[in-house]
Amino acid sequence: MERELGVTKARQVFGTMVEQVQYRGDTYIINRHGKPAAAVVPMQVYETWKCQRQDLFDQIRKMQREANLDNDEAESLAAEAVAAVRA
Repeated sequence: MERELGVTKARQVFGTMVEQVQYRGDTYIINRHGKPAAAVVPMQVYETWKCQRQDLFDQIRKMQREANLDNDEAESLAAEAVAAVRA
């Protein structure tokens, strides 16, 4: 179950929150001034995200090598792609 808490409430129930994340798989979004500021997720979720992120960066580096791009060229192309998506 995903829940949202303000920072003050999260401080008050931190121990309970950690237990619910660890043993029930709950997730929490911690809000500051009404906006999401942090997430508390089970370790398995975090480890999966970390591995996926590493895999993504490994694939990017591989494509960069295969395309024979230096870092400046790759960053320029990435910036162009981001700008195109946002437009």
